[in-house]
Order: sequence, then C-alpha cells, then structure tokens
Amino acid sequence: MIIQVQQLITFALQDIGAVAKSETPTSDEMADGLTKLNFMIDAWSVRSLMVLGTVMQAFPLVPGKYAYTIGTGGNFNTPRPSAITDAYIRDANGSDTPVEILTSDEYYAIEDKSIGTGRPQGLWFDPGLTQQTSALGVINLYPAPDPSTPYTLYMGEQGQLTEFANLTDAITFQPAYFEALEYNLALRLWPQYHDSGKPIENDLKVLAREAMRTIETMNARRVTAAIEAPGKRSGMFNIYTGAYG
Repeated sequence: MIIQVQQLITFALQDIGAVAKSETPTSDEMADGLTKLNFMIDAWSVRSLMVLGTVMQAFPLVPGKYAYTIGTGGNFNTPRPSAITDAYIRDANGSDTPVEILTSDEYYAIEDKSIGTGRPQGLWFDPGLTQQTSALGVINLYPAPDPSTPYTLYMGEQGQLTEFANLTDAITFQPAYFEALEYNLALRLWPQYHDSGKPIENDLKVLAREAMRTIETMNARRVTAAIEAPGKRSGMFNIYTGAYG
C-alpha cells in the first residue's frame, strides 16, 4: 500500500470528527497536521523499539586519535545518530574484533584516556548538548588506534527517522507503521479541535496503543540469558575499571 502524507492527515482528522468523510481539510489544517506529524516522528526517533534495525557505517581511524566528532560537518561526516548500538574494528588484513559499547561511567573510570595505543576495545558515544547550532556528538575510543596499523571502525547506529517535507510525500514506512501513524497523530490533533475539554474517546486511545505495541513487538531485540554458576564471581572482568561486574 502506498499513501501520501495528506491522506494520512485526512484520515486522522476524520478519526477525531474534525472533517467529514466527504470533506477536504483546509490548507491550514493540512499544515498543522504536517507539523504535528513531524513532531511525533522526531519523538519516535529516540525510542529504540520504534526504529527497525540499525544502520552500519564504516569510518577510517586516524593513528593515535581517540576522539572523533560525528554529525554533519564532523570528523565522521554523517547525520548525528540517536545512539550507537554496536561496533567492531577491522584491521588491514580484514580481521574483525568486537568493540564494547561503554557507558559514560565506564568511560569516565578510565584514568588516562589518551595514553597508549593499540586496537580500540571500548567506545563511548557522547551525543553532545541537547540544543546546539551544529548537531555534533563525539565518538571516544580506548585505547587510541595504533600508529602502525590502519583500522576501520564499523558502527551500528540508531538513526533519526526522516521528517516529511511535503504533503505529497509518499509514506515509505513498513505497513505495520500505518495504523500507528494515523491513530497517534489523531491523538495529537484532538486538543486543537475539542476546545471544550472533551476527553479523547477511549476506542481511539486503544487503537493507538495497540498499533504502537505491534511495532514495538516487531522491533524487539532478542536477549540471551546467562546463568551464573554457583561459587563463581558475578559478572565479567572489566578491563577499564579493573573490577568484576
């Protein structure tokens, strides 16, 4: 199924009784609907279960350099991701080695982040300020890449969902997203067309919630459980902090 943004907005307005089935929304109503739709898509971008999969990108590393800006115009010139989900290093022989994604606490626990070089084993992504003119984050590696070996960093990125620019844009989301887009947009438009404070109809809220749940179930990552044998230390040894856990 292929539908345009203007059709989706019309369906949402019909759902809340703002326009009749045979009516065409005004240009102002369409413009407001497009703005609210893009607000919603931006909010979904930071919810991992609303984004299907990750985008893997490759970036050559500079010998001895451990910090790289990422974003449009940065050292890694690509739109700044919402999150880094996984990574690995490829050497000149084509051999790949996993890179652990560190939390900020784990990275801060490294005493001297610039000392030593070798094959990077850990990565911490600093997304940068919430509000900034240039949307740049920083990829921090430890240790810094060895000067004698060219390395390439491969990163799995949770990218931003793309906003719609025009009412005639085709909606290219997977089919499972269509109902979630329509019913959740309807919820966001409801207050504009019910000034009396009329509560949102429960049936509409249920449809919106169930449509979101379908997407989250589809996008859920499988988690492998591990059982700790009695008498052994809990957790793995952390090479960055020098402790178990």
